[in-house]
Amino acid sequence: MELIRKWNEISLVKRIILGLIVGAILGAVVPALSVIAILGDLFVGALKALAPMLVFFIVMNALAHLKKGGKTNMSTVVVLYLIGTFLAALTAVVASFAFPSTLLLDASAGDMAAPGGIGEVLKNLLMNAVSTPSLLSPAPTTSASSPGP
Repeated sequence: MELIRKWNEISLVKRIILGLIVGAILGAVVPALSVIAILGDLFVGALKALAPMLVFFIVMNALAHLKKGGKTNMSTVVVLYLIGTFLAALTAVVASFAFPSTLLLDASAGDMAAPGGIGEVLKNLLMNAVSTPSLLSPAPTTSASSPGP
C-alpha cells in the first residue's frame, strides 16, 4: 500500500516518461515477449476509441454552461471546422491523384487459418473492443481492381 501511495505522489508527466523508458528498455531487451506489444497496442487503441467521445462531451459541457445572452465564439468555431474539413478532403484528393494505388482483393478463403491459441483469440478480442468503427467494418470478399479516383 505504501508503494502505491508513493507512486501516486509522483507527477503524471514523470510517470508517463518513466513508462516510456521502461517500455523502450523492455522492447529492446526482450523483443520476443509479445505481451508487452499487446499492452501497448491495447493502450493506443483505447486512446483512439476514447478521444472522439471525450471531445464530444467537452463540447456538450461547454454548450450546457453557456450563459444566456453571453457572447460566444461559435461562428469562429464553425468556420474553422468547415475550413479544416475542406482542407482535409482536398489533401486526401490531391494525395490520391499524386500517389495512385491499385487494390486487389483475393476472393479465396483458403489461406485463412484457425487461431494459433487462446492468446491470439484474446488479443484479437481486446483489440477489436478498442478499435475505431472504421476498422471494424468487414472487408469485401470479391476481387476488384481500382486505379484510384
